[in-house]
Amino acid sequence: MDALGVSSHNKPNRVVQSALVQQDAGSRPMLSRVAEAMYWMSRYVERAEHIARIVLINSNMLIDLGELAPEMQEKQWLGVLRILRLDQRPEVQDYLLTGKVAEDSRCLLGYNFSSFMASESSKSIIACVTKARENARSIRENISAEMWETLNTLYWNLTGDDVKYRFEEYPQEMFLSVIMGSMLFQGVADQTLPHAQSWQFTQLAKYLERADMICRIVDTNFDILQRADDSFSALETPLRNIQWMGMLRSCCSIEAYQRKHLGNLDPLTLASFLLLDAESPRNVRYSVNAARTAIAGIATSVHPQQVDHAERILGRLNAHLEYAESKQISGAALSGFLRTIQENLADASIAIENAYFLH
Repeated sequence: MDALGVSSHNKPNRVVQSALVQQDAGSRPMLSRVAEAMYWMSRYVERAEHIARIVLINSNMLIDLGELAPEMQEKQWLGVLRILRLDQRPEVQDYLLTGKVAEDSRCLLGYNFSSFMASESSKSIIACVTKARENARSIRENISAEMWETLNTLYWNLTGDDVKYRFEEYPQEMFLSVIMGSMLFQGVADQTLPHAQSWQFTQLAKYLERADMICRIVDTNFDILQRADDSFSALETPLRNIQWMGMLRSCCSIEAYQRKHLGNLDPLTLASFLLLDAESPRNVRYSVNAARTAIAGIATSVHPQQVDHAERILGRLNAHLEYAESKQISGAALSGFLRTIQENLADASIAIENAYFLH
């Protein structure tokens, strides 16, 4: 299990004994190692994008908030680490004990360089991009040249000799390059990869990762803003609004939300949009439905006469989200609602690995 709560594979040279994933009739069989590499390539790219956006938005938000009390700055950065499941790592705890976070909100951004950008960290942005590239390299014949070139360019942009200097001088540009590189990769995949089983595995991975990460963002931000101590909950309304908008930006949903709910930053409306909206591709319900559609297409090709376990889990979860009521995500009920979603996503991920990937 990795820091984000799902098992991660990076074994591009795995020896495969048989072709377990059968494509449409008349086409060549799809090897399980190819399916697995497609899946993790896509999932790692999506993960790198989320890490970059969360760190970037949080650092920008602290600038917008101005002279925020040191303990509030620390809560914000701790929230970032909590989203990424890094807050309990020993090196992070040692760093926090120095008290530097309370002294300067940019101090933890310095830690972000070593944790998220340095190649020796297994949970960094560069580690995610590296793993995505290695999986892509193992299946070059199964992806388009444009997909490989896009991912390879992003990798070298993050591993060049001058990367440390560029990050220290222009940290925002580095994070933006990861975000835009991920979006470019996804667009290229959609436009150049046949929309058959290979593409369906990339979609399945992308939307599972996205749904899980949005749940983490919502859970952490609501916890900070609604359940913190009295001094923090006493923030003035404009400052709270900046916080809520930061949460939307972390999910890449600020414009979509404003089109539907102009000027309304009510917490329940925010949660409903990010979890239950059926139209925005950057929310949980849309992502779960897209993942369900992808696994249904895969299952139909592989074993049309059987009910796929992962499809059953995602189908139930999709219905749960479709018919959810506002009271299920209001107040203290939100945490349990999010936990149910994440548990189902984890169960679906395990079912996919057991059914389609060799171990």
